[in-house]
Parts: sequence; C-alpha cells; structure tokens
Amino acid sequence: MKRDIRPADDIELFVDTFYDGVRNDDLLGPVFKEALQGNWPEHRNKMYRFWHSVLLDDPLYFGNPFLPHVDLPHEKDYFDHWVTLFHETLDQLFEGKKTEEFKKQITKMAEMFHQNIATGSNHNKNVWR
Repeated sequence: MKRDIRPADDIELFVDTFYDGVRNDDLLGPVFKEALQGNWPEHRNKMYRFWHSVLLDDPLYFGNPFLPHVDLPHEKDYFDHWVTLFHETLDQLFEGKKTEEFKKQITKMAEMFHQNIATGSNHNKNVWR
C-alpha cells in the first residue's frame, strides 16, 4: 500500500524517479538533454533544494526558477506533458491528501510558467504559490 508523500523524506525519491522518466521520455528527454548538457547530477541537486523549498516552505533554493525555462519550448503540449509525467510519478509512488495538494501546486505552477513564457512576462517571481 502506498502512503502519502512526506516531503522531508520523499523529495529525493520523487525527483530521482521523475527525472529518470523525463530522461527516457520521447518529448521531454531531448529538451532536457540539450538544456542540461549532461549535467544531470547538478540539476537533480538543484531540484532537491527547489522542491524542498516549495513543499516545506523552507528556503533551500535561491534564485528565480522561471529564468532557466525561458529559452525552452513553450508550446502548451510540453507543459501539459510535463504535468502528466509529474502526476504519474506521484501516483506511482504516493497517495493521500499531501500528494493531491502537491499535484495542484504543480499544475498551477506549470500554467503560470507557460503563461509567463508565452507572453514574455516575468512579473510573478513566486510562481509556485
């Protein structure tokens, strides 16, 4: 039986599982491969800090999460696919109230990223809240 996500304990498991899926994904894999230039360990470490900050409201990530995404594909299907993979990974590993809240945060964040990239706007720097 799956349990609810416990952010302090489960962030690395989630990030590792999610990005393993992204690396092997036909749509997102090539985008991340080009953007990261083989720097997956550094990216994963940054994502551990980022998601820790998001889920626990404990700032381990500093910077603007929006800026690294500006030059990536911004078509809505990329964002929708990313959200789908994110939700599938969470569903694979966890279930419960916190997990569902996390999925809502992710969907909102992806919508804001897409809107800001598509319009060339960066007015909302706190995009995940």
